[in-house]
This record gives sequence, C-alpha cells and structure tokens, in this order.
Amino acid sequence: MKAPANIIFQNVQRPELRQWFAETLAAYPELHQRPIYLRKTAMRRSTMRAQPVLNLDFFRRHSRHYRVDFSDHLEVTEHVLVQELPKEVVIGWFAHELGHIVDYLNRPVLGMISFGLGYALWSRYMRKAERVADTIAVNHGFGAEVRATKQYLMEHATLPPHYKARLEKYYLSADELEGLILAWEADQKMPEVVDV
Repeated sequence: MKAPANIIFQNVQRPELRQWFAETLAAYPELHQRPIYLRKTAMRRSTMRAQPVLNLDFFRRHSRHYRVDFSDHLEVTEHVLVQELPKEVVIGWFAHELGHIVDYLNRPVLGMISFGLGYALWSRYMRKAERVADTIAVNHGFGAEVRATKQYLMEHATLPPHYKARLEKYYLSADELEGLILAWEADQKMPEVVDV
C-alpha cells in the first residue's frame, strides 16, 4: 500500500509500521489535508506522543502540521519494542495518538499553549486529554484495537508496575472502554431515519 501524500516518515525503516500508520490515518478523513509526520526519535518519558509541529504554520490553525513520535529508547521499551508489537496493538496506539491530533484541530494558538501547559502540570487535565483521545479513536472505528493495546500493556508481565499504574490512572478503564465500543457499534447498526 502506498502511503498517502500527506504522510512524512522520518527514521521509520520498517515497512509494516509505515503501512499500519497509513491504514490507521485513512480512517481519519479530517486529517487527510494536513501534513502528518511519523517519526522515530529518542524520548525520555513516553513511548508514543502526538504534537503539533512548531513551525510558521503552527500559528495558522488550518495549515498546522502534526507529528506522531515513537521511541525505542526508554525504560518501557526495554520491555516493549514498538517494532515487535502485534499489528492490532500498534494500530490501537496509532489510533489513540491520531485521536489527540483530531482533538487539537480546532484549538487556536493560545488554546494549544494552554493545552500543553495543562497537560504537563495537572494530572486531571492529562487524564481528560487521554480519555478524549481514546474516545475519538473508538468513534473512528478503532475500539477493538485500543482495547487490544491496553490489554497487551496491562497483561505484559515484564512492564514496570509504575507504568501499569499510570495506565490505570490516566486512561479509560476496561469497562469504560467496553461501554464506548458497545455504544459505537449500536450507533453503526441504527438505520438512518428518513423524513416522509
């Protein structure tokens, strides 16, 4: 599968990761006209993150560029290498990160700055942002994949306990996630109402 023109890969050698990212992005039509980078880079505190690119377009909401970074250079990835995860898990992770980008789309510059500060300084703000990203991913049809990602991370025996505690604190619980998935599936099955 050829990557859409709006994806820019940086240091991503694995063709599977490129393909899986392109497949996931295809389900987010609101992002198709935006430059979206997938970049492998060293990060200290996270395995994957989504951010706006800080360039001149950052100041123009409608032409802003976005980036999804992933790392294999931190404590957690001593236990979990993104390149070795099952496809469903990686797609769930990508879907979550693209959910963050959808959340950023309509934020003006000051809104993005206050979001970044809130996320960095207040755990309640961070919790809300992570739950919103999960919800957006489910609403784009990635409920099973987000569930698989969380299940894999929680059941992965060698992950440090503090990482699992962080997942439980900030992200949707299994029950909340299941409720969202069921609601989304029910909504997909509802017939369209036609006025007579």
